[in-house]
Amino acid sequence: MFKNNLTKKIFLFIVFFLLLFANNNTIAQINDNNNTDDIKQKAIALYETKNYDEAKKILNELNKNDKDELVFLLLSNIALEDNDDNLAIKNLNKALQKNPNYYKAYYNLGCIFASKKSYLLAIDNFELALKNKKDFESAYYNLAYCQMKLKNYEKAKKNLIKALELNPKNKNYYYNLAYCYKELNKPNQAKKILEAYDKIAL
Repeated sequence: MFKNNLTKKIFLFIVFFLLLFANNNTIAQINDNNNTDDIKQKAIALYETKNYDEAKKILNELNKNDKDELVFLLLSNIALEDNDDNLAIKNLNKALQKNPNYYKAYYNLGCIFASKKSYLLAIDNFELALKNKKDFESAYYNLAYCQMKLKNYEKAKKNLIKALELNPKNKNYYYNLAYCYKELNKPNQAKKILEAYDKIAL
């Protein structure tokens, strides 16, 4: 195959160099991934200690490809702290572009729309959150809240019951469920719900 030993040596050197280069690229990629994870963890720590500007700064400095749904969720939360709902919504939509099944983004969108009294939009997003996480008790509760605002007490009742099944010690679930029964002209059921809470609260 080789005409002489020199050609063979050159060939082996090239192969060795290519393997070394490929290996170094793999190591560099691993290091980059670790570095990105470290930055995200640092941003989370800064956010949790209310150093929002510092968290936003290091997240915005990430490469475009390193900004996943968690990064955009954090940027959205920081925007909410700055009372910038539009930027928060924009970042949540970017999170969903990265991961269309990201239930936290749908839930946060629902909360924003609910705060703006856009209850139908809020309901759509809470339902999408629940589609992707069926045991999300806060989504059931907030979905029920929006349905109560629209006077759809039957649907609200069903979602409050689901929230209670997931967390039978939350007093807000009992009070709101009792209110739904009251509005549905079922005062005896409302009374039973409040009595059930009284027993748990003892």
